[in-house]
Amino acid sequence: MTKIKIDDEIELKMLKEKDRFKLFDTVDENRLHLKRWLPWVDYTTGPDVYITVINQWQTDMDREEGMELGIFYHDELVGMCGYNLIVKTQGRGQIGYWIAKNAEGKGIVTRSVKTLVDYGFDTLGLNRIEIICGEKNRKSRAIPEVLGFHNESIMAEFEFLHDHYHDCIMYRLLRRDR
Repeated sequence: MTKIKIDDEIELKMLKEKDRFKLFDTVDENRLHLKRWLPWVDYTTGPDVYITVINQWQTDMDREEGMELGIFYHDELVGMCGYNLIVKTQGRGQIGYWIAKNAEGKGIVTRSVKTLVDYGFDTLGLNRIEIICGEKNRKSRAIPEVLGFHNESIMAEFEFLHDHYHDCIMYRLLRRDR
């Protein structure tokens, strides 16, 4: 089981099927908070939806094509952070994240992403790490900006969000720019 200790407060861990109940509860309790920027929230209608999802995350990790990890703050699941995509042949990975409303403002995501960036360059051997954020999602955009990522492009109408398309920003950090 993959675990990455961030510090005394935070640990990233691969979820197992049994974690689906806590994952669903965390999403469900934060549904309105998360729905604003995450199109998949409406499709999480019960804990069993996550059986297939968690199994796919494990398959992606086994194939070194992804690494989705639960964020545990003081041993409580408060969100997810990981590589949505890893393309080893291209030396590229894409980080995604979300956090429960009551865990915002504590630097949890920033610390988690910083550690995943180091892990990506040092352990996975990546050359390029990307983060895609909604253009108007200031809280999400603050993470790559504070970590020194470069705003590479605005991608017009990149993602369908419930009832409309919205623009996203592609941030990138290259190994040479660390």
